[in-house]
This record gives sequence, structure tokens and C-alpha cells, in this order.
Amino acid sequence: MPLVSGHIASVNVRALNPRAFLGLRLSNSDSPVFNAEITYSYLVGGNSFSGIKRREFAEEQEAWEFLRDLEDKSVEVHYNPRKPAASWLSESSLQVLLQTRPPAPPASSVDSTSVIPKWTVPFLWFFAALSLLGLVLSLSVHIQALLGKTMPLEYWGLHAGIFVVWFPAVVVAQRRTGKRARKDYWKAALQGAPAWVRYMTFAFLYYAVGNFLLFMANAPGKHSGSPTSAELRGFSGHWMAFYSAAFAILYAAAVQPSGPSCANGHIVPQDEPYCPFCGQSPKHRQ
Repeated sequence: MPLVSGHIASVNVRALNPRAFLGLRLSNSDSPVFNAEITYSYLVGGNSFSGIKRREFAEEQEAWEFLRDLEDKSVEVHYNPRKPAASWLSESSLQVLLQTRPPAPPASSVDSTSVIPKWTVPFLWFFAALSLLGLVLSLSVHIQALLGKTMPLEYWGLHAGIFVVWFPAVVVAQRRTGKRARKDYWKAALQGAPAWVRYMTFAFLYYAVGNFLLFMANAPGKHSGSPTSAELRGFSGHWMAFYSAAFAILYAAAVQPSGPSCANGHIVPQDEPYCPFCGQSPKHRQ
């Protein structure tokens, strides 16, 4: 498609409430989504046209940071030669503007309350390793239970072990998400973790729900003595979910301080091409 030089006429941020259909919310969160809007204009054949570029953010501050210093700037616009009114801003042309603008002033840099201090990294690795050990043992108990076998009573220590790793995991997650409800809570809590860690966590969470429903449908009657294999299967499903979630949160926080960051200091997830806060590329990819 042909290119033409355009001009960013204005920028704005609009709060979008969770969408609803026939009175039913389509989102599980009551938090609004903020649309960062770039209105641009351009000339084709002496005629003036305009368009809007939008990008969604979970927080208003992030949306305004993305739009910072873009107003009144020139930008390359793609348009349809058969219908000049149809146009769009490519990611490459937008990145040129984001990368060439001056750095954000210190006051608008990353919120210090959401950064994990580097001195805590050894402790994060310790509890992450403890969570992984609990996950492996829970998985072993679960497999044995599926085979109809029981385990020594000592393995019930895994039930108490959840609290040992879950408490620091919750503290870390609240620190990274700003202790407020967010549409992308898990995305923020697991920022920096490899894709396989996130997939593993959600797989265990979904499995725990299905396993619990199956356990309740076939719950054994009251009895005395050692727990049955059915009870072990039911409990171990929850153990795996909690240990895997704790491992993912702590692991993501542990690797974040050494992860790639953009020019404004924001940490950029490994699978994201651009900074989710300001739109710039990570330093090692620029």
C-alpha cells in the first residue's frame, strides 16, 4: 500500500467500561479499559483525510505515557489508493516516533512500588525452588492416587507446605500488580515468565477445577483410618494448582530484574515485541 506523510492532530485517552450484551457483562472484571487514541490527518490528491489509531491499556497512566510527546508530530500513513479515506498507521512508523522522542522525565518512570528489589532475588529463587519441589511431590502423589495407591501420612505435609510458599507468592503478586484489581492481573503477576511457565500454571488451575468437580461427584463416605486414594486424588489436584501458581509468580519475579527493559526503564516480557507501558522496543532488540 502507498505511503503518505501525515500529521498527528491530537491524542486522547478514553475509559471504556466492561462491555455488556443484553445486560450481561462480557468481562469478568469491573475495571475499565483505557483506549489511547491517536488522531492523524493526511493529504491525498489535494484532499484531506483523517484516521484514528487505538491501543488498549489497563491503566490510564500507561495510556498517557504511550501518547507522550506524539501530538503535532509527522508520521507516515498507509492508505488504500482505491479508497483514500481508508488508512492506518503501521507499527513500524509508530515505533519510529516512540523511539526518537526524548526519554520520560523521572516522575513518569516505572512506579517504584511495583518493582521487586534486587536484594530479594535469592529469597525468590529459594521459595520458587521450594514451590517446584512441592509441585513435583504433589504430582507424584496424584499419579499414585490415580493408580489406586495410597501414600504415607507424611505426604500430607504438602497440605501445610502450600502456606509456606503461597504467602510470599501473594506478597510478590500484590507488589507487581499494584495491589489493585486489574483486567490483566495474571499477565502482570507473571510478567517476565516464559510462555511454558504460564501455560503450565493455567493447565494445572483448570485441571484442579475439573478434578475437584469429579471428586465431589464421587466423594467417598465417612471412614476412619488412612486417607483413600480418591481423597488423595482430590486434595493433590489442589496442591498442584497452588504450587504451580506459586512457582510461576516467584519465578517470574526472580527473572524480571535481569530481563530486558526499554529506554524508559520499563521491564518488557520476553514474548512482547514492544513495551506494554510506553510502546518502545527493548534495548537489546533496538
